Amino acid sequence: MRRMVLFVEGTKGFISQAIVNRLKQTGFTIRRVPDDLDKIAFHRNESQMMIYYPSGGNYQIEQITRYLLDLVEKERKSLCVIGNPDDISIVKKLDDSEKIAHMYERPFNLDILIEDMEELADSHQEYKRKKTILIADDDPDFLKVMEGWLKNLYRIDCVRSGGEVLHFLKTARPDLILLDYEMPDLDGYQVMNEIRKNPFVSKIPIIFLTGKNDKEVVMRILERKPEGYLLKSTSKDEVLDTLDQFLPTVF
Repeated sequence: MRRMVLFVEGTKGFISQAIVNRLKQTGFTIRRVPDDLDKIAFHRNESQMMIYYPSGGNYQIEQITRYLLDLVEKERKSLCVIGNPDDISIVKKLDDSEKIAHMYERPFNLDILIEDMEELADSHQEYKRKKTILIADDDPDFLKVMEGWLKNLYRIDCVRSGGEVLHFLKTARPDLILLDYEMPDLDGYQVMNEIRKNPFVSKIPIIFLTGKNDKEVVMRILERKPEGYLLKSTSKDEVLDTLDQFLPTVF
């Protein structure tokens, strides 16, 4: 298993080299990147695990940490920060600093760092084995509920419009799409037609979501020939049972 770590460092020195050497001895592959936003962005897709070892003024540390936290939020990466007490204090004051997986204040125990990185590597590997579901709905509250129901069993991505679905599918291929039938910009049927034209994603199963339980709407949905449909009032257990028919949760 290839375990890559993006090691962002403010300056190279004895301590950062010791960290890198120990990680390599444990079986990690290290990509060393200076704390430059362009360089981090260029290499960001190489790993889901990031270590930041800052060195510099407050503004530099804040800028780099905010960018790395944005990657944690948007790309499901994990971030660890190592620094002297002043550096860690700067990081802790930032919004969303609680999303940092681990913070190590110098002097720190290198054995603990290695144990933590191995746990993060295992969790990312387990996450990659999960099937992916894209949920598209213009109601943020509904998305929040669905993500809460499903996130422990599946990898979940959420978008709020038909246009966002098509943009998402330019670079990703989920295993299943839960698609709101009544979205305002492009409705579910229009989005499904565009998906079916694209050979890269045309075979992805689509389940329509609808808040209307009258016969006319249901018949219209079934005429579109999706793989299935779900009422938004469906219980959690019924949703899980339906999804398990398409995506068994035994890996």
